[in-house]
Amino acid sequence: MTEDPGIQRRFDTVLGDANSARPAVCATAEAAEIYLSQNRDTQLLVVDFTLAALGGLKVVERLMKSRKALAVILLIPPHSNEIARQALALGVSATAPTSLSQKALSHVLALIREGHNLMLLPRFGTRQQGAAHTLSRRELQILALLCDGQQNKEIAHAFGIQEVTVKMHMRAVIRKLGARNRTHAAMIARDQGLV
Repeated sequence: MTEDPGIQRRFDTVLGDANSARPAVCATAEAAEIYLSQNRDTQLLVVDFTLAALGGLKVVERLMKSRKALAVILLIPPHSNEIARQALALGVSATAPTSLSQKALSHVLALIREGHNLMLLPRFGTRQQGAAHTLSRRELQILALLCDGQQNKEIAHAFGIQEVTVKMHMRAVIRKLGARNRTHAAMIARDQGLV
């Protein structure tokens, strides 16, 4: 489940080497549920957590419960360590950054086939000193989704929280980064390597 053409291409290439069937792409959880019910031989589900129509980890859990032997890879935005931990506790086979390279993806799939569960985190460069260090984990997660162009309503839906809570976190992010508005906060985050 992803709308990102770059992610789709990486999986098409890697999975195309392993078998001849082209991976199916579902843009919503409902479409994925229908696909899984009609294709009982599907063994792998890749879920892009930044997908606006996803609905958070509750939907991922529902998809996993629909098929017990299904391996699930959850692609997460930067600074989403807590989401990764929660997903692994739910039974996801692997969590990995959305920026995962084709070569790394091949290794992840090989480890999953061998029965391993894993959590991959991107290596972060040194951050600049200052207000960025005071951002909470949730604020960093919300900032990452903001930088992906998501609106407050979409971010709230992704985390399963109220929109007013996202607005509260967004105000804190803007204040801590010394930004003028959401767009400026996203620019600062990219400039400082926070996302």
